[in-house]
Amino acid sequence: MSVKQKLFLSNIMMFSVPVLAYAVFSYIADRLSWQYLLDQTFYSFEQFRSVTESVQRVARICTVAALFVTLLLLNTLLSRGILRRIRDSLSQLSEGLRQLRQGNRSFRLQETDNDEFVTVRSDFNSMASQLQQSIERVEQNERNRKELLAGISHDLRSPLTSIRAYAEGLLDGVPRTEEDKMQYLTTIRDKTADLQKLVNKLFLFSRIDMGQNEDHPEKLDVAAELNELCSAIAPEYEDKGLHIVCSSEGEANVMADPDTIHRIVINIVENSCKYKLSEEGNLHIHTVANDKYVSIRFTDDGHGVAPEAIENIFDAFYRADPSRNGKISGSGLGLAIVSRAVRNMNGVIIARNVQPHGLELEIQLPILEASV
Repeated sequence: MSVKQKLFLSNIMMFSVPVLAYAVFSYIADRLSWQYLLDQTFYSFEQFRSVTESVQRVARICTVAALFVTLLLLNTLLSRGILRRIRDSLSQLSEGLRQLRQGNRSFRLQETDNDEFVTVRSDFNSMASQLQQSIERVEQNERNRKELLAGISHDLRSPLTSIRAYAEGLLDGVPRTEEDKMQYLTTIRDKTADLQKLVNKLFLFSRIDMGQNEDHPEKLDVAAELNELCSAIAPEYEDKGLHIVCSSEGEANVMADPDTIHRIVINIVENSCKYKLSEEGNLHIHTVANDKYVSIRFTDDGHGVAPEAIENIFDAFYRADPSRNGKISGSGLGLAIVSRAVRNMNGVIIARNVQPHGLELEIQLPILEASV
């Protein structure tokens, strides 16, 4: 029973019980008074009147006293029941706050009772859930920060070590011929270029991740844009052993920055080129438009990804196969940049393995309404 219902019942009882008690006590007092008078012997009318008045006065005093005691007991019982309800609800809230303070973020209050405190308990549970999610996000961000620092350290150490070793070799006069010196300098130049690419990707990744990348979205025909881009980059990657085929079905426009689309495509193409199954590989880029979104599918015939690792390939510095880390160069930032760029365009990216081998990345971008 809710506090409001108890108060309503208490008000009824505070009116009805005293009236009923007064009637009962008056009846009992009158019966006792008449019984007392009948048991007495009177010798005059004056004596009868005097005794009767005394008996009536005592009866009224007893009735009022009994009524007062009844009211006091009734008020105590009713108040105790209402206060117990309030005290129990406040105790539950206090216990909930104590549990949260001690770190028990999964503690929730029961919401079975339908009373005035059900909203408070519901708000407490909602607050606890939001607090738990917020703390989990902070902890996840801290883990991501540590992993990012570890990844940066790992990817910077190798080229820096090479640059230092070759520079010290030049200073120590290790290369004797001009050809050897040029080889050392070429290696230093290439490693420096790798460092510059890594730093540029880190800068781009951080800006995209914070939503500070300077995009200039415009009405874009994705299929036409991808066909043009594939025609431009296909010869370059053909020389690297990756054969690119581009196709499309339907026409639809999206709001996107052409440079961002180019960056997404290049990062995915680079990833497919690195993880070819052999010296030659294939990548099929297929665009399909429907009523809600444009689907861009990048399907290669490379190594693919282990099922337990496929959901992590968009994490920064994540490599699905640690055994190939030393054999295949790369920062591990390409797909992380792709994922965040797609998310900033209100799209989604899905990774799945294909049979018999290979990886398919599907990007879904919301189409631009015809009235726009």
